Amino acid sequence: MSSHQNINNLIETNLDQMTKLEKSIAQYFISLDNSTTDLSLEAMVQELHVSPSALTRFAKKCGFAGYREFVFAYQSNQRFLKNNFENIHRSLTKRVLVDYNEILGMTNNMVDENKLEEIARLIDQSKRVYFYGIGSSGLVAMETKSRFMRLGVICDAVTDDNNLLWTTNILDESCLVVGLSLSGQTEIVMDSLSKAAHKGVPTVLLTSQAFEHEDYDHTIQVASVRHLNYGNRISPQIPLLIMIDILYAYFLAIDKEKKENIFKHTIV
Repeated sequence: MSSHQNINNLIETNLDQMTKLEKSIAQYFISLDNSTTDLSLEAMVQELHVSPSALTRFAKKCGFAGYREFVFAYQSNQRFLKNNFENIHRSLTKRVLVDYNEILGMTNNMVDENKLEEIARLIDQSKRVYFYGIGSSGLVAMETKSRFMRLGVICDAVTDDNNLLWTTNILDESCLVVGLSLSGQTEIVMDSLSKAAHKGVPTVLLTSQAFEHEDYDHTIQVASVRHLNYGNRISPQIPLLIMIDILYAYFLAIDKEKKENIFKHTIV
């Protein structure tokens, strides 16, 4: 593990496989705010009232060879946080900012500019665009609809089961459907996308899953937030919104002056 990664996220990722005792050790390190704390095996045995073998088992559950390797990674991470967040003193604040850095870093490695530009042109050329999403992805769909509509796109956000069914039935090849599903397992969204594709409707899926679905014309992978779910520190919508922002920028660049004039008329 490199020093710029958030070791607290690594600990949280592995909580499910830990025993009650190991979880208590995990919580100690997650909550630890003092970078000068003695983390030696002997000191932690006394501090946490656990055996050396319990600390070793905890470290191995986190993916390290032993407790010494875990402490080295933990202290490296603390030095990184101290050096890169000089004006931030509380670990909770630092963790949120590091989570954002990780999401941005992963997004940087996933962006397919040619594919995003192609989808932007599809949006520009389509008679109607529908954004499919349920739950938190539905909130992204509504935000996306609002933004593109202000640039002159005839579009809608479809965010409940009945409307997904009804909308899919009225689609034709002049439409475009953009599905939003972080898990890639939201059954109603995935089924509706497949039905649209079988009708010859152009389809796009934004998901955190790394797969190309044979039914869809385009699959855009976004950063995974699986390892952030335990902490609930940042919104699971963020990875989708970042990719939508990039797509929006490509769309705006197509006949930018015209779109900016349309946008100006929506300002109240």
